[in-house]
Amino acid sequence: MIKRLAMCCTLVLFSSCAWLGDDMPDYGRTIADLKEPEIPDDPMPVPVTTIDQIEDSYRSALEIAQDPGVRHQILVRLADLEMARSEKFQLDAEEQKYYFDDAVSMYRELITLNRERPVNGELMSNERLLYQLSKAYALDGRMNESNEVLRELVGNYPASGFAAEADFRSAEQAFSDGNYALAEELYQQVIAVGKETPFYLNAVYMHGWSQFKRNRYRASVKSFTEVLDNKLPIEGQKLSELSNSDRNLVLDTLRVFGIVFSYLDGPESITEIYQNLGPRHYQYLLYMQLGDLYLEKKRYRDSADTFRHYVQVFPNTDYSPSFSVKAIEVYSLGNFPSEILPAKEEYIRNYGVYSEFWKARTEEQRASLKPHLFTYLDELSSYFHSQALGNRQLVEEYRELKAAGKKPNFKKPQDSSQANFIKAAGLYQQFIVTFPEDPKVAEITYLMGEAFYEAGQLESAIKAYETVAYTHVDKQRGADAGYSAIFTLQRLIEESPAKTEADQIVLAERREHKITSTLNFADYYSIDKRAPAVLTKAGQEVFEQGDMPRAETIAKRMTQWQPVPEKSLQKTAWMVLGHAQFDQQKFGEAEVSYRRLLTLLEDADPDKPAIVERIAASMYRSSEAQIAAGNNVEAVSRLLQIRIIAPGSEIAIAAQYDAANQLIELKDFTQAESVLLDFGKRYPEHELSKTIPPKLAFIYQESEQWGKAAGQLSLLASSGDPQARRTSLYLSAELYEKSGNTNKALDQYRKYANTYPQPFDLAIESRFKMVEIYKANGDNGKRNYWLKDLIEQDRKAGANRTGRSKYLAAMGTSKFANDEYERFNKIKLTLPVKKSMRKKKSAMDQTLKSYRKVLDYGVAEFSTDANYKIGMLYVQLSQDLMDSERPAGLDPLAMEQYEILLEDQAFPFEEKAIDIHASNIQRAWEGLYDGGVKNSFSALAKLLPARYGKQENKAGVSRGIY
Repeated sequence: MIKRLAMCCTLVLFSSCAWLGDDMPDYGRTIADLKEPEIPDDPMPVPVTTIDQIEDSYRSALEIAQDPGVRHQILVRLADLEMARSEKFQLDAEEQKYYFDDAVSMYRELITLNRERPVNGELMSNERLLYQLSKAYALDGRMNESNEVLRELVGNYPASGFAAEADFRSAEQAFSDGNYALAEELYQQVIAVGKETPFYLNAVYMHGWSQFKRNRYRASVKSFTEVLDNKLPIEGQKLSELSNSDRNLVLDTLRVFGIVFSYLDGPESITEIYQNLGPRHYQYLLYMQLGDLYLEKKRYRDSADTFRHYVQVFPNTDYSPSFSVKAIEVYSLGNFPSEILPAKEEYIRNYGVYSEFWKARTEEQRASLKPHLFTYLDELSSYFHSQALGNRQLVEEYRELKAAGKKPNFKKPQDSSQANFIKAAGLYQQFIVTFPEDPKVAEITYLMGEAFYEAGQLESAIKAYETVAYTHVDKQRGADAGYSAIFTLQRLIEESPAKTEADQIVLAERREHKITSTLNFADYYSIDKRAPAVLTKAGQEVFEQGDMPRAETIAKRMTQWQPVPEKSLQKTAWMVLGHAQFDQQKFGEAEVSYRRLLTLLEDADPDKPAIVERIAASMYRSSEAQIAAGNNVEAVSRLLQIRIIAPGSEIAIAAQYDAANQLIELKDFTQAESVLLDFGKRYPEHELSKTIPPKLAFIYQESEQWGKAAGQLSLLASSGDPQARRTSLYLSAELYEKSGNTNKALDQYRKYANTYPQPFDLAIESRFKMVEIYKANGDNGKRNYWLKDLIEQDRKAGANRTGRSKYLAAMGTSKFANDEYERFNKIKLTLPVKKSMRKKKSAMDQTLKSYRKVLDYGVAEFSTDANYKIGMLYVQLSQDLMDSERPAGLDPLAMEQYEILLEDQAFPFEEKAIDIHASNIQRAWEGLYDGGVKNSFSALAKLLPARYGKQENKAGVSRGIY
């Protein structure tokens, strides 16, 4: 059996791959380099040739061969064939014996021949024959003979390619004998030959073992590193891709590495040594092997420290996550709970979605991280959340006991709840970002909202709650999340400062957010029992913010809610709806809403009076809109209905008053009078009642009830505003005059004239009115009195004097001058003429004086008349002279002379009259042709008929056809 093992080992050694590898020396081109042969369509079968047949061929050739060189080659080939036959026999044999005796004999014979007999004059080299002989011995398990032949080969041929194998076999023997120093030296000699020898890597490996056996651990690392450098040359190469022998070599090398570093300083040794040797891409395998070795020996802390050391030194390699996981698993196996939690946190921190590691990886690479991230995030978030809740509860319990004066039976706890809530929320958030499609996301998001809320981070809590409610629409937690969002928004609003303009903007945004969130809650969770209340509250808040259209929409929705909510919510909804519609000037709709609200109110409800007032106000404002649209009749009807809804209210009072005004506008004076009289009876002390008389006066004027109108104005003239009293007094006088009640008119005009000197124009007119009335009544005395007063008022007016006052004064003066004129005309010239002439002359002077006063006013109408009258004075005087009484007893001659004397005296007066009339008619050339001018023309026509009495000749026109 021992012999067979030796033979097998020798076979392995001579197969050019030893027992550790498949590397072969480079012999140049091989069969694999040949082109693939072209097979003919009908190939001829090639007979199978056995070793015996080949040997027979070579022996036949040997018999006829004459050339020594050829014969030598044939003999070598026959020895090799025998060697091959022996190998086959050995492999097929079932018993243990020597199989290579014939081959040994043939190689020895050839070696002897080559030493003794030259071929073609030269001795042949035995280098190959010695190698084959050594191999034959080794295959038969005769190692001493084999090694002796190899030593002879190396001695005779020190530069031989077989020398390295000889050194390797010697090193192997030394290692087996425990002579590790010699083995290290011999292995180094093989290594020195270079990588071209097939024993190089085996020598490197065993060289490391030799150093290890001599406790030269650091030195051995270099040798073992060389092995891995050769077998794992490509980064990322998998062990499964290696051949069995290479894989075994790598695994054995890793195992010895683990032992080496465990004898040194553990993972620190790996880091330190490879800082000098240079980093290797497979370096992670060394840490892994060391950690596993520690774990195998139940050195849990050392194992975990090794894995974590790698992570600390190489945080961004693809292998770091698995090392972190290994550390956590080892802590768990070793029962180190205090270490597990930080290690899991570290894993999340190093490889989670917010890490640089995660950002640098593809989605495919991240997939390997997710299973552990899922577990750790779930575990840690729950842990910190529960820790925070427990800590807060403990802190509150301690405070309550202290507040109650009781002594707690435990030490005052440190309040760490907020930090843990924040930590839990952050982990929840990472879970959501990492696993957005996971079924647990809605639950995790809700828990994150709860953690943020407890930590006081309200805005983040709101966002989380609303995500659960309106993005995930979670059936289990959605409604609670939506309600929590509203509740949290309210708290945020209450805690918001409102000092600066920026604060106010933020506060407004938060209020708007709350309204939006509330509406979403009502939309998504309308069957939730809390929905009606929050929607109603939203309507109130929107109304308070002044957004009436939106408030109306929300309130209207609430009034239509099914099933019908409790009465208090209905009341609020209808109230908000009515107010919003009212403020938008939708008064008709507001009235309907208020009336619906009124049906929900008890008689003792404190809101009822205000709602009644609102109904009245809605009706009032509706009527205003109707008036603006031209629907005055409908507006009046609506205004008058208000006193039925809200009798005695200010709106009802205003509505009735406005109804009367509208009726006046509509010229419905009968109903307007009725409404105003009713108003006066209902509200006699109201301020508006004072304005009824002028309105009634207007109605009576428009309806031509002058007396009633005057009577109302008389009432106004006795009280109220001085200006109104004055105006009303004058107007009442006019209306009494118009109604035919001249006595009342005179009373009012007289009172006005005596009471109000200003304005001057109306004061003058009031006097003129009395002059006219007295004239109509034939009361010349009183007429003259007021005419004189007119003249006197104009005289004293000064700067207030007007054209009208001058006109009326001129009129009065003219009237009095005409009176003088009449008296002048009535005086006749009687005997004695001289005496009557003086009386006549005195009257004439007085009349001329009066007419000159008229002329002083410069009023054309009265000036031309005055000039005419003056001219007629002279005409009359001339005429009166000619018509005067004649003395009795004059003879005809004396009478004739008397007549001539009268004519001489009368003629100058007539001439004077002609001149005055001629001057008066000059006004006609200036465009004035009034009564005075016309009369002067008439007078001249009589006085100078030849000049002024010509008749206009009118030419006849024939319209006949000739």
